[in-house]
Amino acid sequence: MISKTSTCAALALAAVLAQGATVRADEWDLASLNDGGTTTNNALLHGSQQVHDLGAQNTFSDEDWYAVASRRFSSYQMVVDGMTGQIDLTEPDLQLLDPLGTTVQASATMADFGGTLSLVWKNATASTVAQFARVWGASCGLVCLDNARYRIRFYDTTYTIARFNNSGTQATVLMVQNVGDRSCDVSYAFQSETGALLGLVDRTLPARGLDVFATAALVPNQSGSVRVAHTCGYGGLSGKAVSIEPAAGLAFDTQMVHRPH
Repeated sequence: MISKTSTCAALALAAVLAQGATVRADEWDLASLNDGGTTTNNALLHGSQQVHDLGAQNTFSDEDWYAVASRRFSSYQMVVDGMTGQIDLTEPDLQLLDPLGTTVQASATMADFGGTLSLVWKNATASTVAQFARVWGASCGLVCLDNARYRIRFYDTTYTIARFNNSGTQATVLMVQNVGDRSCDVSYAFQSETGALLGLVDRTLPARGLDVFATAALVPNQSGSVRVAHTCGYGGLSGKAVSIEPAAGLAFDTQMVHRPH
């Protein structure tokens, strides 16, 4: 029979051991394919939200890598916030890298008085591209503890417009506003009813600027839908397509929408 005294002693020993054990916020560091490089299988999807730490790994500073699929005519945003400990991440510490993980393609910008990092990018091509994002460079370096944590969020920021029409006597005008306080780039991809690319144009929108684009000049005698890829961030645009029927004096509005989260 196990005595009450023995049971209490065992519980006390377990408590002491637990206090000395390392409890990581970043389970991905412990995976068989951990998140320390291009072998990571931690893939982020729209609406993903995770908490990681940058606690030093023995004699190495920790890095967290993420696999992302940049799909055709689409755009994305990663946000890092909720930094704790002595992590103090800066703009070069959140990066988008090429499919080999060797070339930096974009770095984050600082927002909200230094408490938030935002990384935005777009893929204005007809092919899906496999890329990586990396968080690294915590100021505490090799003395980072497991309380050097941050939250990362991921968004598909692509907008869609279900209808444009430049056929017959109708003509469509896009009206797109940048609602943010930074200049950003926008790509309009016009697609047929079967999804084939009809035309692609790049525009730059100043902070709080409005773009009025007459689509008939680019895709005359065509109709279909529009994908809007951009670097304005999630919810960073507002707009619609207005199809005008001059003979009848009618106008048909189609709102530009993004994915909910």
